[in-house]
Amino acid sequence: MATGIGRRLARFRDSRAFLLCCGLAATVLVAWLYRQQPGLLRDLDFKIYDALVRATATSTTTGVPVVVDLDEASLARFGQWPWPRYRVALLLARIHEAGARAVGLDIVFSEPDRTSPRVLQEALRRDLRVDVGFAGLPDALMDNDRVFGDVVAGGPFVLGYNFHFDRSLDELRGGSGDCALHPVVLVEKRDKDAPAASAFLIDAPAVVCNIPELSQKARMSGFFNTRPDPDGIYRKTPLFVRFQDRVYPNLALATLMAALGQRQVLVKVAGDGVESVRVGTTEVPVDAQGQIYAKYRGPRGTFHYVPAWRVLEGKLEAGELEGKIVFLGTSAAGLVDLRATPLDPVLPGVEVHATVVDNILAREFIQRPPWAWGLELLLLLAAGVLTTGLLTWVGAAWSLPPLGAGAVGLGYGAFWSMQAKGFFLSPLYPLLVLAVNFALLTLLKYWREEGQKKYLHATFQSYLSPELIEEMFRSKTNPTLGGEARVITAFFSDVQGFSTFSEKLTASQLVELLNEYLTAMTDILLADKGTLDKYEGDAVIAFFGAPMDVPDHGYRACRVAVEMQNKLAELRKKWSTERQGPGEAERNVKGYPPEVWAPGDKWPRIVHQMRMRIGLNSGEIVVGNMGSTMRMNYTMMGDAVNLAARLESGAKQYGVYTLVSEATLGQPARDERGEPCRVGDLVEARFIDTIAVVGKSEPVRVFEVVALRGGLTEGQRELLRVFGEAMEHYLAMRWDAACEGFARADALELVPEAKVTPSRAFMARCELFKATPPVAPGEAWDGVFRLTSK
Repeated sequence: MATGIGRRLARFRDSRAFLLCCGLAATVLVAWLYRQQPGLLRDLDFKIYDALVRATATSTTTGVPVVVDLDEASLARFGQWPWPRYRVALLLARIHEAGARAVGLDIVFSEPDRTSPRVLQEALRRDLRVDVGFAGLPDALMDNDRVFGDVVAGGPFVLGYNFHFDRSLDELRGGSGDCALHPVVLVEKRDKDAPAASAFLIDAPAVVCNIPELSQKARMSGFFNTRPDPDGIYRKTPLFVRFQDRVYPNLALATLMAALGQRQVLVKVAGDGVESVRVGTTEVPVDAQGQIYAKYRGPRGTFHYVPAWRVLEGKLEAGELEGKIVFLGTSAAGLVDLRATPLDPVLPGVEVHATVVDNILAREFIQRPPWAWGLELLLLLAAGVLTTGLLTWVGAAWSLPPLGAGAVGLGYGAFWSMQAKGFFLSPLYPLLVLAVNFALLTLLKYWREEGQKKYLHATFQSYLSPELIEEMFRSKTNPTLGGEARVITAFFSDVQGFSTFSEKLTASQLVELLNEYLTAMTDILLADKGTLDKYEGDAVIAFFGAPMDVPDHGYRACRVAVEMQNKLAELRKKWSTERQGPGEAERNVKGYPPEVWAPGDKWPRIVHQMRMRIGLNSGEIVVGNMGSTMRMNYTMMGDAVNLAARLESGAKQYGVYTLVSEATLGQPARDERGEPCRVGDLVEARFIDTIAVVGKSEPVRVFEVVALRGGLTEGQRELLRVFGEAMEHYLAMRWDAACEGFARADALELVPEAKVTPSRAFMARCELFKATPPVAPGEAWDGVFRLTSK
């Protein structure tokens, strides 16, 4: 039953329904994230909003809001802040005289003026017991706050104050009893069953207000502070705040109302919050909490700035403030009224109020309409469903153009809606579902195809070469008969005397031994980009340079031959130390003398001495799919292949174990510095003979590869030197000198216990040629020896 369920699950995993389910599940997950608004994605949404604001911003203003700036130059001329209140009163009076329609003060005067003459007089009397009189100074000027209050009462001035939104500031609670704030009159237009507007507004637990001498004389006042978004950027500002069950206006709104002569505003309220605020004839879109998105005109300095010192010194240009709505604030860095906005990280706070007034006067807003959430959710679901369907039936490469077009369309749609309509529609979550579905479904398809590929490999690797299986899977085509000719290196290896000791093993032991041997040799072969052609019993047939192009195929073949011989030496040592297991019977050695198979040994002594012969040859060889239309194999054919096989079998006549043709040693390669060279420059080899193999008339020079370059021992180096000298005598037909040299070399041979060594083979040949010379006296000899057997 479990197997049946597993098969059904495997079929489901490989079906399109699985991809559809995964894509739809990912879409639902993104929709859930959209409703939750996690902090990371919320911050990313803020960045998209900022980018759209920057892309659609225009520096054109109505010209009505003006900033009278308590700048660095003004502070340098008239002294550091705070100034005496009489000077601020003088500044306001002159702004009023210049024709300003209303003046909003982005400053709070929460303490009495300590520079008032009466305050100074009382301080000197208390601290120094000195009674100082101010002769000629009218009593009305003895109190700067009184002077300031009289000026505020006589003009369209709107005082500013500061709400605290941090509910942990309990020490400020209840300290507002002397505050004379000016609530706004709300005329509410509510949907059926909608609560009052104040239920949705931001609630302030505490306030820092102006002293009563000022606030009680002012006609209007408004709060000038707001809360930034979680990332510290000021994007919205509340037009109203609820404080002690009453509603109070923002400084910008209060100043605009003063300029328009308005005492009340119309608020439209729906069941889920405030929708809009009507000021005069302008309907201002706000969010559910009554906050307006400030459509910033640019960085600092976008609005007209008038330094306070020019106003005080009467150096205003004609009509510079006439009919303007003025905000008194500061751009001086030392007074720390700077705010980070999408267009400027250090915008003076006074410009935020100017921006709000300018937006209302120009009727240009950024708004987040109530239906924006539904539209974004619909786009998210549509994008998720469409991408799921597309990626289920179409490959990733073909899906990229429509998905890219969809992403560009979402981005441009967000830009157009912001620029043309002033609507902020976030493309974040539709884009996120595009990216998530593309990544997820592409990964699942890759995982599924990898599973199918592994299944193909596991199923067919016993019949086809791994490279051919890979090509079949990649091209999605069936193999066809045919081949191509290319220069590659053929590899043949065979175990010496395998049939002799295989007779001494049971079938299971023979399989165990052969599997261990072939596994070790094949791992070395494949690790160096060799292609396994086939096994023939204990023989390994392979080639280098196909189907993949391997430029240094000759060197790799020689390196594999050396590594295989070294690995076999390790296996011989391992086999000689292995003992029978607890359950193995004495029948393994019954009837064999100790010199063949000693009691307790797992393998007969002949296995401890097992060696293999390797033949290598390079040349033009045909490789490809060969066989029948029903059964084929990726293999090789050609004379060069036959010669490699002859070298492997002919090596036993010389007593060598790796016999390589001159064609292989002449193949191009590169040394460790990357410089071009020949294979013969990278290996240590000794010349063995010039032979003509059975069935071939053309002679071939053959060599024994002993080690890779630099890998000779002192004994091996001496062997190659002595053997080379003897070979020179041999080729010169100095038979006695050659016999003597080969005799010295024989004492240094690589496998001295072998029945046949190269030195002994040439000693015997020298004796033969002494009796029967290879050529007639006086004739030149080419040194070719013709093999008589395969």
